Amino acid sequence: MDLLVPPSLLFDYRLRIPQCSGPLSGTKGRLLKLPESSQLFIPSRLNEQPVFASVRAAWNTDGFALSVNVSGKPAPPSGVSADLVRSDCLLVWMDLRPAGNVHRATEYCHHLVFLPVDEHQDGGPSVVVQPIAQQRARRGETDPGKIKCRTHTRNDGYELEIWIPGSQLYGFRDISELGRIGFCCVVQDMDLGEQPLSLGREFPIGFDPSTWPQLELTS
Repeated sequence: MDLLVPPSLLFDYRLRIPQCSGPLSGTKGRLLKLPESSQLFIPSRLNEQPVFASVRAAWNTDGFALSVNVSGKPAPPSGVSADLVRSDCLLVWMDLRPAGNVHRATEYCHHLVFLPVDEHQDGGPSVVVQPIAQQRARRGETDPGKIKCRTHTRNDGYELEIWIPGSQLYGFRDISELGRIGFCCVVQDMDLGEQPLSLGREFPIGFDPSTWPQLELTS
């Protein structure tokens, strides 16, 4: 029998993430050098949720680093930015002023979707900026072209590396003083299904920032 309340909902998660260097120079090879301590605990494990991806996150005053590593995938990643529902992708929500009890997205909230492969981008990775339902206001503009992504494919999956400059996230400039951000993600895979960080999309994670875990920014 399905649990009415998933175990991951019973805890207030604050996941520590370290500082990192910025993106590496060069157009080939690794984009980021993230330490082992940047690997996130996946609270959805408590819900007996299948886990096929690991997620790493880190930060510095210039931007936010993220990577997802998918394993056990029987086919190469595929997708098209015009049809996100039928694409392999990483959905990310961020709140740069998390209060923990605010149920409606503010101007400090962002929703980005990252595709490891986009047929509209000659098979390379791409970024889509998505609206958040019922968001109170939006300030600043996120330019997908200024976000760096790099995909590394393997026979059984892929790794997607992401660097988001702070200039592309409204409110990022002051996060070192705040010391934390709200963060939620879902790895969507056409072969393996969905893996949320904590709660799945049967909950209002798409527009309610109080459902997003928090990342504590460490030095």
